[in-house]
Amino acid sequence: MSRALPPLPHPDHLRRQAKDLLRAWRAGDVAALARASAWQLQPPWQLAAAQFVIAREHQQASWPRLMAAVDARRATALDEADFVAETVALALGRGWNAPQPARALAGLAARPVSHPALALLRGQADEALSLLSGTALHANLPPWQAPPLVYAAASGLARLDSHRTALEHTVQTLLDHGADPNATWTDPDNPGQPLPVLYGAVARSRSLGIVERLLAAGADPNDNESLYHAAERDDPAFMSALVRAGARWTGTNALFRQLDHEHPAGLAAALALGADPNERGPGGRRALHHALMRGRGADSVRRLLDHGADPAAPDDVGFIAADYAVRAGDRASLALLPTPGAAPRTMRDEEAFAAACAAADEAQARTLLARDAKLVSRLPPHLLRLLPEQAQRGRHDAVALMLALGWPVAVKGDWDASALNQAAFRGDAAMVRLLLAHDAHWDERNGYGGNVVGSCLHAACNEPVAGGDYAAVLGLLLDAGAPAPEDLDALPSDLQDVINARA
Repeated sequence: MSRALPPLPHPDHLRRQAKDLLRAWRAGDVAALARASAWQLQPPWQLAAAQFVIAREHQQASWPRLMAAVDARRATALDEADFVAETVALALGRGWNAPQPARALAGLAARPVSHPALALLRGQADEALSLLSGTALHANLPPWQAPPLVYAAASGLARLDSHRTALEHTVQTLLDHGADPNATWTDPDNPGQPLPVLYGAVARSRSLGIVERLLAAGADPNDNESLYHAAERDDPAFMSALVRAGARWTGTNALFRQLDHEHPAGLAAALALGADPNERGPGGRRALHHALMRGRGADSVRRLLDHGADPAAPDDVGFIAADYAVRAGDRASLALLPTPGAAPRTMRDEEAFAAACAAADEAQARTLLARDAKLVSRLPPHLLRLLPEQAQRGRHDAVALMLALGWPVAVKGDWDASALNQAAFRGDAAMVRLLLAHDAHWDERNGYGGNVVGSCLHAACNEPVAGGDYAAVLGLLLDAGAPAPEDLDALPSDLQDVINARA
């Protein structure tokens, strides 16, 4: 059987064909089995085999080749405006979605460049200038109505070795022609938030070379965005470049953002570059407080103390670093905090019980519970949320103890997310397995409206945590009854394999 792709094929239609063929095989359908025998396929029937048949019937050697052909056909068939809009969104990222440079490049390769924004995304400086001739060179350019400089400086294709140098050259060419290094643009999904072009280079293209060129041309490093996002990078060179150009730490929360991640070299660099560990942040919290909240280890606490962090400084409620260490169950960090003046408050029974659970001190927790069997039922919301907080910190021992002692499994914490959402976001398969065994449910919602599968997929695609096993987490959630996502194109291949294996 030979089939032709339609003028505007959709990958979901082909996926459904493969799933239908698999079901027909398993049902013993004679015609379907004949399609398998044409390619010498035998049971047990798997989705990968059905996909292979669909691909061969469309004159492609494999399923990945068929998907590539679909992308190319769609790129050719889409009208110009739709193609440009789709490609720009893939190259720059849009809303919460990170850039997908490989997908953007696949579409660009299938179609001649005829729009200046596309030439800029690829780093084709001469073509872009030619296409822009006869117009105001630096006027806002569709589809995002952004200055031409933005399409090059924020292009995710700069993450690819094949395009990095060309995009750096294109940015320099535009600057040499008078482009404004302090130009702003807006993401269509966040129209009320103008973004500086320097932010695009730091957070979207992640190109140090482009950052340095913009700064050399006069980009303002104090733009309320760039230093904050530079603190997310593994490479401290982004922070260093901004600080050398005059970036100020005060008021940016950049040190707090750095402490959201386990990047020891980045913390050392931030402090060496002048970040103030005693600056007050949201809620009056200081860097020590935030480090303990985020589960940073004793090494980070020691480094902050060595750079002058005040362990006795209170937040707006009056809590000091020792209180945060107790709440986090971090006795190693607590031992580093000097006394007097920095000792934790005297705790009520509920607080002492919660602190023992957070520290995975089963003996102390059970002693307190034996004295008052209703302790768990009396825990106030700010103590109940220790469960998702410890899940967010990866404290398996503490979470296991809390669950064993009757902690409500679906209680919400940071970003209104349950412990299961937090574990899925981290790619923590062991934690997910533990929580599911204690009746956590895949449909628990987070503060953004998504469920646990959404937490897993968003992190896997846009903010993966180092060491996270998102494929294993997704498999556990699907096995627990979660429906498989329909749109697979944006997912990493290992997640697609998990979904296809369970089809």
